[in-house]
Amino acid sequence: MKKIILNLFLILLFLISCSKEEEIIEIINPEEEVENEKTCNIVNKNGLLIIEAESFDLKGKWRIVEDTKASNGKYIEYYGGNSYTTPNLSQEITAKFKVDAGAKYLVKWYMRQPDNAEGDKSNDTWIYFPDNLGRAFVNNESIVLEHYEKFVSRGKGEFVYGGVLDLHNPKASSWLTVIFPEAGEYTLKICARSDFFQLDKIVLSTGITNEEAEKQSKTLTETIVCN
Repeated sequence: MKKIILNLFLILLFLISCSKEEEIIEIINPEEEVENEKTCNIVNKNGLLIIEAESFDLKGKWRIVEDTKASNGKYIEYYGGNSYTTPNLSQEITAKFKVDAGAKYLVKWYMRQPDNAEGDKSNDTWIYFPDNLGRAFVNNESIVLEHYEKFVSRGKGEFVYGGVLDLHNPKASSWLTVIFPEAGEYTLKICARSDFFQLDKIVLSTGITNEEAEKQSKTLTETIVCN
């Protein structure tokens, strides 16, 4: 009888031990921690895809500046010297975003020159959509943009909606559009060109006029979805 009781006691201890080991494994399982992490993306909504300037991955001589006149209370400024001839890739910044369907978007921005900037100083950057998705329109022909191009506008005091390409080959001015072939994640790259240029936000629009995009985007910020 004592032997039976001892065996039962040993079996009970074994079951309790296994139960505790299972509980420990469940607590430290790293796969569950990965599943709980959220991924957030800038997305399009109602014909607009807005990218706040401070959402760019900044490096080099770019800085975030707080200002009540800026969308979301912040803008970015470049303070590292001019690079008029070729893009200085050490001053390249990027932003990633997602679109829910393939479409053609018009590209504009809200920017500002410092009050003491003369004429066309501090009013442009280099801009590029990887995979050559950007398009210009010159002499009734669509041109694929295969590298950085100058993007420019003017404005002081308030952040001003605008932005056009200043092409050098061929020499022409054009609106900038971008064609996303399908739904998915894409990247926008900007490279510094003019000292003390100030950028508030990028505005991509589709299915609405440029005038509607300007009116609607003025008081809107980027749309972020997390899952």
